[in-house]
Amino acid sequence: MGTTVTCENCKKVYRYSSSEIGNIGTIWHPIWTVECPNCGAQITWEQNALDFFDKTSTPKGKNAYERAESSDIREYWIQEYVKDNHAKLGFSKLEGPFDVGPDFRGVYKGKKVIVENERDCQSFIQHKHHEDERFKKVSILIVLNPSEPPEEIKGKLPKTIIHIDIDDFVEWWRPKARAYAKTKKIQGIMDLIGGEFQKRFVRGCGDKDRDMSTCPECDLCPYFGEGTAYEASTLFQEMALKFIALYKYPITSDDFKLSEIEPSEIDKFNFHFFPIAEQMVDNSNCCPYCKPNLEEGRYFLPDGSSLPFCIDGKGVIHNPDCPKIKRRYE
Repeated sequence: MGTTVTCENCKKVYRYSSSEIGNIGTIWHPIWTVECPNCGAQITWEQNALDFFDKTSTPKGKNAYERAESSDIREYWIQEYVKDNHAKLGFSKLEGPFDVGPDFRGVYKGKKVIVENERDCQSFIQHKHHEDERFKKVSILIVLNPSEPPEEIKGKLPKTIIHIDIDDFVEWWRPKARAYAKTKKIQGIMDLIGGEFQKRFVRGCGDKDRDMSTCPECDLCPYFGEGTAYEASTLFQEMALKFIALYKYPITSDDFKLSEIEPSEIDKFNFHFFPIAEQMVDNSNCCPYCKPNLEEGRYFLPDGSSLPFCIDGKGVIHNPDCPKIKRRYE
């Protein structure tokens, strides 16, 4: 799962995985951003949140072998392969990968070594490791790309360069990448649905004008719930999970598209999830025939009991006894 973007600065085209793409906008109005690996320019673009992952699949016609040979594989996967298959590469012991500094340290042909891992030899230079004191003792560079380094950079690279067998890498990588992509897509769907609920909450929130409000960042708002940090994310994720369970959307299916979700169903679920209607629903959505009083929060019967308001398929709010809807309460 990813997208292909052309850098306007250097005109290079690269494919980026979802983990490499940041969002500097909001969940419901995302502004996606990546850094061009060629020139370092920041690339930004806007695209509707609910169809972003539907429209940014891996380019057709480029198989796993071609991606590996062209360095179009995340470094994370190369690190994981090296960790799982270090014996095949000649290491009797290997520790890592580490978050800071060189990726690994271990024992190679009986000698203790420090190891760096890259997609290709040029990446070692592009990342400026040859100028970094922490990498001065790196004696082995492991790369996936089979190309030999250009003569002009050979003297700046570690003495030993190990090329990973691409056939073996692809066989190891394919099932893991599929499982990872599916998990990321499901989580992405949950995040976007949760964002839709947050969008509706912010729209009707009565605390927006208070001095300490942090709209639209509900996670940091002292007025949300108990006022604890990141309480909002937990709630909106819970709503997304219950929404998916209620409407039985097959989000684990490879064929599922976010465009299958009806906004009116999100509105309906959102309305019934929160007990205080006026905080969540715009009065302009009320039925002009029965004129529900949303300030009451519920529809009160003559005997003092109450019933929740109803929302039809178009998102219009009704009293439960409104003749304009089919639903009836006794």
